[in-house]
Amino acid sequence: MDPIPTRVERIAAIVAILAALLLVPAAALGPGIAVVVLLFVAITGGTIAKARAGADGLVAFGAGSVPDDDPEAERYRDRREREAERLRSIATYEYDPRLDRLLAVALVVVGVGALAAVASGVGDGGRMTAYLLGGALVALNCALVAYATSHMNADD
Repeated sequence: MDPIPTRVERIAAIVAILAALLLVPAAALGPGIAVVVLLFVAITGGTIAKARAGADGLVAFGAGSVPDDDPEAERYRDRREREAERLRSIATYEYDPRLDRLLAVALVVVGVGALAAVASGVGDGGRMTAYLLGGALVALNCALVAYATSHMNADD
């Protein structure tokens, strides 16, 4: 796959950035359809851009079309390949199941803490209790999944 983002991806990235910047003032002015629309546009534009249209691609090419034999495109390909090689040399891909077990313990602490908060009456009924119970449910289920994952991948 060519590392140069297409024109559509670069335009989508610009639109997503603008929508994300406008989202904060729209949310500050009050909840409304504008917030939902801007959030939808930001997520959709970001999905179209697929993280291939980074800041360096926007600076190098803008929103215009780029021919394949453009010298700037070749330099951009070389720069991206050097960056990818540098990241591959730095990153390790070794799996450690102890990290999954540590994540499971942390999630159990969060889940039990949320249940303790409900039992002590912090929620005082209503929405806060529902949020705490939902958080406890999600945290404890994620802890089970993380613990199971650590045991499934321990043999690898």
